[in-house]
Amino acid sequence: MAWVPTFKLYASDGTTPVYQFEHIIDTNWPVDNPSSVELTNTRSAGAITIPEGNKPYDIFLDGILLADGYTALTTKIFSLRDTIVPNTRYVLKVDKSDGTVDTIKVMRKVGISLESSKRISSQKYTIILQALSWA
Repeated sequence: MAWVPTFKLYASDGTTPVYQFEHIIDTNWPVDNPSSVELTNTRSAGAITIPEGNKPYDIFLDGILLADGYTALTTKIFSLRDTIVPNTRYVLKVDKSDGTVDTIKVMRKVGISLESSKRISSQKYTIILQALSWA
C-alpha cells in the first residue's frame, strides 16, 4: 500500500491533538505566498523591492466522512463542526514524507461546506483554514 500523508490539527501549543482529518481527497497544500513592497517614482526607470515575508493564504481540505448509518455520520459531521471552532488558533501538521512534517499556524475563518447528499454512509466536505493568520 502506498504511503499517504496525514493532516492533523493541534491546539495553538502544537502538542495537544484536536482533530485528525480522515480521507482527504484534494488539497491545495503546499502554498507559497510571498509578499514585498515595490518603491518607484516617475523620474526613474527602476524600482526598489523590499521583501516583507509571507501573506496569509487559504488552505482547503476536501475530505469524506464515512460512517455506518445516518446517526453515526451525523455525529461525525457535528464533531467536525464543533471541534474546529472558528477564529481559534490551531497548528496544522501535514506529513511531507514518512519522517518529516510541515507545521502551519492556521485558523478557521469561514463555515465548513457540506456537499449535498443523502447522508446514509458518506458526506463530502470542504474546510478552509487560513494559514499565517496568527503569530
